[in-house]
Amino acid sequence: MKSLIITAFLLLTLFSCGEKQKEMITPVRPVKYAHITSSSGMESHVFSGVAKAKNETKLSFKVAGSVSSVLVNLGDKVTKGQLIATINSSDYTIQSNQALSQKEGFLANKQSAEANAKAAETQLINAQSTYDRVVKLYESNSVSLSEYQKAKAGIDAAKSQFEAATSQVNAANQQVNSANQQVEAATNQVNYTRLTSPMDGIITAVQVESNEIVNAGMPIVVISSLGRPEVEVGVPEVFINQVKIAQRVIISLSSAPGEQFNGMVNQVAFASGKAPTYPVIVQIDSLVTKIRPGMAANVEFRFPKEGKSKDNRLIVPVEAVGKDGESNFVFLLRPTNDGTFIVKKTAIKIGDLRNDGFELLEGLQEDERVATAGLQSLMDGMTVKLMDK
Repeated sequence: MKSLIITAFLLLTLFSCGEKQKEMITPVRPVKYAHITSSSGMESHVFSGVAKAKNETKLSFKVAGSVSSVLVNLGDKVTKGQLIATINSSDYTIQSNQALSQKEGFLANKQSAEANAKAAETQLINAQSTYDRVVKLYESNSVSLSEYQKAKAGIDAAKSQFEAATSQVNAANQQVNSANQQVEAATNQVNYTRLTSPMDGIITAVQVESNEIVNAGMPIVVISSLGRPEVEVGVPEVFINQVKIAQRVIISLSSAPGEQFNGMVNQVAFASGKAPTYPVIVQIDSLVTKIRPGMAANVEFRFPKEGKSKDNRLIVPVEAVGKDGESNFVFLLRPTNDGTFIVKKTAIKIGDLRNDGFELLEGLQEDERVATAGLQSLMDGMTVKLMDK
């Protein structure tokens, strides 16, 4: 009997755990939605684009050679200073050693020239002392003219020897300086056979393989930054003058159906280039790991309708308004960083019914999103995703 009770208890525990797991796995519900618009007239226009990294760097060697190793693969994350690839450095190492050897020879020549100059300086000092002494004796008729002339010849010869020795020292210094430059250049070439990452990022292209011959400046890999991604979208010329810096937009991806991400215009190109559209760079508000460079994206812009009315009032769709006693409410959809939305029951005040909805007197702002279907099944704080229009 005791064993039966224990078995029943275990089965009940397993069943309750299973029920808890089922409760925890709640699918994100898609909802229909609409924007709060103004009676002046706003309409949406969606243009296609491509996701890209905010910063992208093509790495290349500064010297030519045969690729010894490529140490990264497509999609690898790298850190600043990490070794990416190498080329065969044997020829450059030989040149560096030759430059060092030549420098050592020039240093030896310089030391010899400096020693000769020091000896010539000593001889000049002695010759000058002798000459000064003989001049005084000659002026007092204590020495002969021949002795004076001998002292004069001695000082002239010492000066010539010192000048020649000094010139040799200067020439030796120039040789050493030139050798230092050659050693630095040869050392740099050896260092240039190692390609390192200039930043933290992700490898988005690998364009060479081991044993391949590359020239200086040839792209080896492409590194993209890990920060907030951007989308480059082509806007037709008929709309480009309505696009403004910091304008709010909505981004959606074919790889993430039902999810939308907020962003703003960061850059508007002045020229169209080859395409009949103008490139516009849109920056996504948050760091979204599921958006990768090269992904197709759609960007929704909202522009005023042509012939807009001067009567500028906010409009809320009729189907978005619920009634709670004497009060009216909507389910406001607040965006999160992962592309989903949090439902917020929000009280509003409405005015007259117009052709396009109720006049909104209080409670919401233009361009905010509200649920327009299934209000009876929504709850405050629920996580939802937007249904494709």
